[in-house]
Amino acid sequence: MTDLTSDNFRKACGHWATGVSVITACDTDGRGYGLTMNGITSLSLDPALFIICVDNKSETLEPIRRSGAFAINVLASGQQELSNRFAKKGPDKFDGVGHTKGSTGSPLLDGRLMAIECAVQEIHAGGDHQIIVGLVRALSLPESEDLQPLLYYRGKYAALGA
Repeated sequence: MTDLTSDNFRKACGHWATGVSVITACDTDGRGYGLTMNGITSLSLDPALFIICVDNKSETLEPIRRSGAFAINVLASGQQELSNRFAKKGPDKFDGVGHTKGSTGSPLLDGRLMAIECAVQEIHAGGDHQIIVGLVRALSLPESEDLQPLLYYRGKYAALGA
């Protein structure tokens, strides 16, 4: 049996293969914020709900709270640079990044596999994160069946069938 430490827990979570998304929102001045996330999940079909978990220290948390909306931009294979950009703290993450405003006002990244736009329905404390339940307001499905998802497994990017 492995000791339950923060490092071992992180390693265990890394063995769960996931898709990679960038969660985006805008503040009240219309400035875009975003963070890379692989821990999202659907919650309900009726009504259509998604859950995201945002670190209490994330600079994207407050814009999500204040705007009452966020977008889940599911990244396509080949968008590792975009994933890396939004995984780091710092200003101007959107500089040079193509995007449009979605119906909720949240940025939708160009080249994404798909997007899910949500209105914040509930926020719950969960350890060092906030659990945000989003009511789905709009979907942007893949335009091509040839697009593949960007995957993450054991601390690095992976491909389907790899």
